[in-house]
Amino acid sequence: MRLALLKHTKYRMYILGYIFIAPLLLSSIIFLFVPMIISLYWSFTDFNGVSKPAFVGLKNYAALFSDSAFLWALRNTTVYVFFGMLIGPLCGLITALFLNTKIRGQMLFRTAYFLPVMTSTIVVAMIWRLLYNENGIFNFIITCLDGQPVGWLSNPKIVLYSITSASIWQGFGFETVVFLAALQNIPREHYEAATIDGASAFTQFRVITFPALRPVFFFVYCVGLIGSFQVFDLPYALMQSTPNPGMSYITLVYMLFSKFRRLELGYASAIAYVLFCILVLISFIQWYVEQRGEKND
Repeated sequence: MRLALLKHTKYRMYILGYIFIAPLLLSSIIFLFVPMIISLYWSFTDFNGVSKPAFVGLKNYAALFSDSAFLWALRNTTVYVFFGMLIGPLCGLITALFLNTKIRGQMLFRTAYFLPVMTSTIVVAMIWRLLYNENGIFNFIITCLDGQPVGWLSNPKIVLYSITSASIWQGFGFETVVFLAALQNIPREHYEAATIDGASAFTQFRVITFPALRPVFFFVYCVGLIGSFQVFDLPYALMQSTPNPGMSYITLVYMLFSKFRRLELGYASAIAYVLFCILVLISFIQWYVEQRGEKND
């Protein structure tokens, strides 16, 4: 009797748990997994959203890698990700190390560094458009140094780096907060013992700080790479009402959006799944490297 009662209670707990997760699970199925499956099917078709999809097999995928616009978008996205993930986490780490020391006005600095992260991308774009304006502060400084004004958003050679700089400014506050939280969890006794042993600041960073931050580096780069490859809003907002510099700023998601807006749904879906495969591959490589690092420890 007692065993039957325990089983009944156990099943009731399971049912209660399923009831709690059902809304989230159902919404994920309806709004995430079903659209993903439909989009995967569209990627093998010629579909404009009006007429019946015409199955074309791998034609969309083959066309992508002979499409100069797609190759430009892939190149631009790769450059954006490379410089963004090279400079952004480094700025976040340096800022976190600075804020981890005892300085006056520490909370004010923390708020100031994180404020751009909380600011709307549209607002950030408007701020940087003013800075990049022909009569903006950057060109004002250059002209004061007897230089010529620069077309930060109209020059095809530098527009991508201008967008990347604005993105780094907006995003590195998040990395600062993550690194700072990890730094404050490192026991101070480790540094005190290292100081007594005569270890330099660099040695302490190499032996104590960096190993403790390695899981945080994995998190920051994993989240950062996925987000950087999906960049769209900042380039879109910055380049509105700006002299067109051609394809030099178009990213993969920007191109995907343009194709969807032109109702080239099959081609756009193929772009989305190429991007999906890139993100899966990068995530797997990061996970594999992290696992190898833990085993070596």
